Formats: sequence, C-alpha cells, structure tokens
Amino acid sequence: MKRTEIVLAVVQCGAYICLTRRTELVGTSQGLWSVVMGYVEPGVEPIEQAWTEIQEELGLQPPDVWLVRNGPPQQLTSRASGKQFLVYPALLESAAGSEVTLNWEHSEVAWVEPSRLADADCVPWQRDVVAALLA
Repeated sequence: MKRTEIVLAVVQCGAYICLTRRTELVGTSQGLWSVVMGYVEPGVEPIEQAWTEIQEELGLQPPDVWLVRNGPPQQLTSRASGKQFLVYPALLESAAGSEVTLNWEHSEVAWVEPSRLADADCVPWQRDVVAALLA
C-alpha cells in the first residue's frame, strides 16, 4: 500500500510553537489546533513543500523564518481511516515579532508551549512527532 506523504512544519519562536485552528473548509481535522501540515506534491522535495506550506498558511518566509533541522520521516497509520502516511517533520525558527498572516485554511493563531498539543482540541497524532523533533 502506498503511503500518503505529508510535511509537518513546526515553527517555533523561543520556547513557543505556532499553532493554528483549522477551518471547516479543510479536508481533515476541522476545528482542531495544528502545526503547519500539507500533502507533498508529486515531484516536490518534502523540505520545499514545507517552505511552500509555511508561506501559504502563515505568510512567513526567509529571512523571518529559517530551518533549524529536519527530523527523520515517520510512518503513521490513521486510527480513524486506516490510511497510511509518511510524515516528513521540519523544525523552523521564527524571528521575534514576525507577523503571521493566515490563509483560508485557518481561523486563529496562537504561540503556545509544545505541551499544548496534548490537549483534546489538537490534532492527536502531532504531539509525539513534534516532541521527537524538539528533543
């Protein structure tokens, strides 16, 4: 079975990470808080896709945000659908005071401690991936 490839981009500023609340217009996880994520387009390298998602979803781009490191790809299976995913995590740092501009995929933004991902109103599978990336 082919795994669906997605990028997970964690934008941090100091001790805080950027979470956004997903709108009802997106295909998955509507209404939940999430780090930036998106499908890897055919023929696009995962890190290139991560940069595209950050620019589209948060309005951030260099020099206001820069890559800290890529995490190893992780295989996940959705408990809800049984779909299989290959997740490419990336950690980026944002300059203090960088202004986030949300697109249609998100209704709110918050800078929070990473432990916030354990809350029930967050995309459940992201907590462990983000914790491993920040470790």
